Amino acid sequence: MNFDLILENRDFFLRAAGYAVVIFVASTMAAMALSLAFGSLATVRLKLIRMPVRIVIEVFRDIPQVVLLFFIFFGAPAFGLQLGPLQATILCLSLWGGANGAEIVRGGINAVPRHQFESARSLGLGSFSIFVAIILPQALRPVIPAYAGLCNILMHSTSLGALVGVVELLKSGQIVIDRASYYQGGSPGLTVYGFILVVYFIAGLLMNAGIRGLERHLGRSSKR
Repeated sequence: MNFDLILENRDFFLRAAGYAVVIFVASTMAAMALSLAFGSLATVRLKLIRMPVRIVIEVFRDIPQVVLLFFIFFGAPAFGLQLGPLQATILCLSLWGGANGAEIVRGGINAVPRHQFESARSLGLGSFSIFVAIILPQALRPVIPAYAGLCNILMHSTSLGALVGVVELLKSGQIVIDRASYYQGGSPGLTVYGFILVVYFIAGLLMNAGIRGLERHLGRSSKR
């Protein structure tokens, strides 16, 4: 295994990792906002609001990420949107992550006993105050483990950007392999893809450690 190839292209891999981080952070933040908004609206009693929201959620949950990415990247110009590979990838993961996250948020909100809402209403609190101060904090704890799994999927899905030309980790690996095969002969695929595998593995470990830390912090806060 030619580890010198990794060192020779470390700057290239570092820039590619930067693109992967940008995709992950941007899509995760957008997905969180969409999850909270649509997940909350999916629990309201008014069918005129709840049903259209549920339909939108189901549509984006049921479309495979690859299909959604290609539809956005190649179909956006037909709707007057000129999206580059990076923007299309972020939008795809944001919509897909937001739809799946909305179901997680909806489940967490529905898990809060109904009498909590009724008791707060009897004290004269408004619906928005009840949701922000009482319902949402209680729904947060059961939501975190499932949402952590969704964030892991979004992190791994950054590699989909390679399909539309984003030079993230997977695409950079393909470029390095093609270049090395052409100039040096042989196939360094095992070395390069093994390196990328280790990078994603370490990133996943760090993310899971951070999520477990957050869970412990929320657990201690709830006991106070």
